Amino acid sequence: MKHHDNQDTLSRFEAMDRAFIQLSHLESALGQHPVITSDPKAKQLYDNALESLAVLYQRLSVLNNEQQPEDD
Repeated sequence: MKHHDNQDTLSRFEAMDRAFIQLSHLESALGQHPVITSDPKAKQLYDNALESLAVLYQRLSVLNNEQQPEDD
C-alpha cells in the first residue's frame, strides 16, 4: 500500500474505526469460543491477536489526534 503524506482527517479516522471494528469482531466471534478457551496455545494466540489490534487502535488514535487542528 502506498504511503500518503497528506492523509486527510477522514482517512485517519477511518483507519482507527476499522481497527476498532476488527477488535470488537474478534472479541465477539472468538473470545468465548470453546475451542479457543480449551486450548492454551490457541488462547495465547487469540490474546496476542487481541493485544496487537488494541495497540494498533491506540497508535491510530494518537496519529488521528496529532493531525487534528487546534481550536483557537
